[in-house]
Amino acid sequence: MIFKSNMPVDRLLDDAEKYWAHKPSFVDFKKPETLKEHVELVNGYCERLIETHHLDPIINRLIKDLLSEFQQLDKCRDYLKKLFLDTIIYHDYGKINENFQVDKMGNSGFKKVKQSPISSRHSSLGGFIYLANHIQEIQTSNFSQQEKVMLIAIAWYFAYSIFKHHGFQLHDDIEQSLCFSKDTEFLEIADLKNFMKSYVEKYHFEINPALYDLIGNSKALKDPGFTKYQKSFPLYALCRLNFSLLTASDYLATSDYMNNSEINEFGVLSKEKIDIIFKHVTIHRFLDKEEKKENFNRWTYEKLENTDYLPKKPTKLGGENLNKLRQAMAIETIRNLRENIDDNLFYIEAPTGGGKTNLSMLSVLEILKANKGEINKVFYVFPFTTLITQTYKSIKETFGISDEEVVQLHSKAGFKEKETEREDDQYGRNKINYVHHLFANFPFCLLTHIRFFDILKTNRKEANYLLHRLANSVVVIDELQSYPPEHWDKIIYFIKRFASAFNIKFILMSATLPKIDRLKIGENKKQEFTYLLPNAKKDYFQNPNFRNRVSFDLSLTEKNELQLSEIAEKLLETSKKYALKDFGKVKPLRSVYTIIEFIFKKSASDFYQLLKENSFFDEVFLLSGTILEPRRKFIINYLKNIENRKKRVLLVTTQVVEAGVDIDMDIGFKDRSLIDSDEQLAGRINRNINKNECQLYLFKYDKAGLIYKGDRYKISNKLKPEEYRSILKNKDFDKLYYDKVIENRDNVNTTTFLKNFKDYKNLIESLKFQSVNEQFQLIEQNNISCFIPLAIPTVISEEQGNTEYTLSKSGWDFLHKHSIFPNEENKISGEEVFDLYLNIIEQKQDFIEKKTNQKILQGIMSNFIFSIFASEKIKTEIIKFSDQEKSEYGYQYIGSWNQFYDYKEGFNTDKFESVETQFL
Repeated sequence: MIFKSNMPVDRLLDDAEKYWAHKPSFVDFKKPETLKEHVELVNGYCERLIETHHLDPIINRLIKDLLSEFQQLDKCRDYLKKLFLDTIIYHDYGKINENFQVDKMGNSGFKKVKQSPISSRHSSLGGFIYLANHIQEIQTSNFSQQEKVMLIAIAWYFAYSIFKHHGFQLHDDIEQSLCFSKDTEFLEIADLKNFMKSYVEKYHFEINPALYDLIGNSKALKDPGFTKYQKSFPLYALCRLNFSLLTASDYLATSDYMNNSEINEFGVLSKEKIDIIFKHVTIHRFLDKEEKKENFNRWTYEKLENTDYLPKKPTKLGGENLNKLRQAMAIETIRNLRENIDDNLFYIEAPTGGGKTNLSMLSVLEILKANKGEINKVFYVFPFTTLITQTYKSIKETFGISDEEVVQLHSKAGFKEKETEREDDQYGRNKINYVHHLFANFPFCLLTHIRFFDILKTNRKEANYLLHRLANSVVVIDELQSYPPEHWDKIIYFIKRFASAFNIKFILMSATLPKIDRLKIGENKKQEFTYLLPNAKKDYFQNPNFRNRVSFDLSLTEKNELQLSEIAEKLLETSKKYALKDFGKVKPLRSVYTIIEFIFKKSASDFYQLLKENSFFDEVFLLSGTILEPRRKFIINYLKNIENRKKRVLLVTTQVVEAGVDIDMDIGFKDRSLIDSDEQLAGRINRNINKNECQLYLFKYDKAGLIYKGDRYKISNKLKPEEYRSILKNKDFDKLYYDKVIENRDNVNTTTFLKNFKDYKNLIESLKFQSVNEQFQLIEQNNISCFIPLAIPTVISEEQGNTEYTLSKSGWDFLHKHSIFPNEENKISGEEVFDLYLNIIEQKQDFIEKKTNQKILQGIMSNFIFSIFASEKIKTEIIKFSDQEKSEYGYQYIGSWNQFYDYKEGFNTDKFESVETQFL
């Protein structure tokens, strides 16, 4: 691809070298950057991004799809691509504005224009110059009249990227922005027309005078003959991709000049690196040199070499047979993937304990290897940060990759650093690392579902930076059932559309997987999902090694108005009986791990108070959403430590453990809520399938309808007892549950008087960027982040010579740099940490240095923070315990925390008047 302007700025503009694009910072003595230099640098970064991420075929495909929807001839294709790329070249041409040169650049070669209609702004002027040149080109071309109208329309939509490239987000006002409607609210239109004309004439191209008539008049852009070219997902995708490339290239070029920090590495996998990873996974090595245990995946690939090999699926219970079943699933997954390697949509539905994460990693590896470097990035998407943390370790170990090749993107992760050529320059190194973090320049990226789908549908500039990185990638989405069904249609729409448009390989997986592609949203039926384990229900879910892992007891659900004391009595009776069983190291005699989950935090706290002093249990833990991260990690590490298996332990919890917590309990009790949630908790029991007679007792205590809303709860709640038992026993969640949820969603989408998916799709195709984003929110944003300024331990746990610290090394270094050290009890003061946060917020610093410090602090502060969904009543009550002066910067600083909060027990709802606190 040749990415050069046929008319560079110095040929278009007299004395081009006198116009500045950027000036150095006050501590730098280098020359100002000319407009020509900046445009060339931006173009260079854009070309590198397009080449690195193989975007040329993506752009071509989107243009082809766009033209096919409009039934236009391919002869428009090359010019459409020119329109797309020229936005990058023209984006800053508006910096010829004298007021920009004087006010922003301090350029003494210009005099300020008084009463300028656009002040010192340059984006709108640059967009207008782009339109002036290209509309003139189109009108004087040999295209047909219909083709000219289409090309002019698309030129307007592409120009929107230029108009908004210095704003924070795209809006729904595309017509108003392009016609300067806001500028003409307080100005005479004639004055603005004359002003624009004076600047356009500085460039050496002719312009149709009719273009000026559109200033202040958006009526023409709303004409049906014009807007019919909006109705297209390819146009939406092209506009978003254009905005991503323009703003990313502009940022990288500006950072390069301002910080003397050229970015040469964009975090992708080369063919050579993929080969190294493949050899690491498949070549023989030992996990344990003393016991000479073969690597499981190597064993799998050895069997795959024999194409006639049929894996065994033994039904006799036992650890060895369990591994044979896991291997059978791995072999079947790889074989089915190889047979359908050109597909883009895959399902992995595997039972708990079947090694689902490993299956996904083998699938990722096969896709990377087969595509020989064209697919060069991997994204793992999770609904819970605990899953991110666990998978982060697994990916590094399985693929043999370093810390610098994988990043976690969530609030608790802190700041990721890479080795750079500027190791002796901490300030310069931070600037480069900030850019890498901002653009997620890592080949493996683990992020939350909120962050990922935000990239697909966002209107915000910073989130949209990453859109171009999704092209030619593998995206693994885990625990799909946890997403709200009212958005399943939007989720599958974006997945299917971007899979095709951006060549993304999607793998959706879960032990309880809703087949959301069955939704009737009017999409291409040819684009179907490939089941990598098509007979999983029969071959694996029904195998006794998985099916009999946990049995369900629903007898307690038949009792009305069950008391906590009755539940406690049953739990103690069951735990005492199970303690007498002996399964060796995994469950010694007289030991038992029992878990009980409640819907409400208050119920969990009350039950904890009931049994925390009970003499039968050696340890009683409370784990809820208000328990701080160091305490949560301590509890999980305690439960995973094999040395503690000799003890009798009770874990009282809320739904925070349903998925993403890698623990192995013996007996479970659960307040019945959603049937797939009940199954998820069962996944924390007998997780390694090495014990017998493990049970999960369901009961009814809290009113689930106060928390759970929507189709999943309604359908789950209507299931008859025999249906409930059947689903949990046979692991078939489709026919009686998910299919009905999907049917309900389809009914909503075919009801004309309800707001439905058709309305949302229309927003996409009408380029209503802001509404597209706002009407697709996976979680309610009505949360309070509470900072508890207590002192937390520096060490989470010490096991067999391995110490897990509360903070990373970079976190410790950062605190030490700012004179914060552990106290005499070896604890970190939350009060000192928050004062440091306020100091960094309030002090004047270089922008990137401040952002870097804030990001590092974010990871540290996450150890003192819990977030809760809060109504106005709860907010009002929490404010009573808060320092309002310190609560002005994003966190509620709970100065009087000791009046209602305990490190081991979390949030005490009894200290609040509002009954709503019991739902936390």
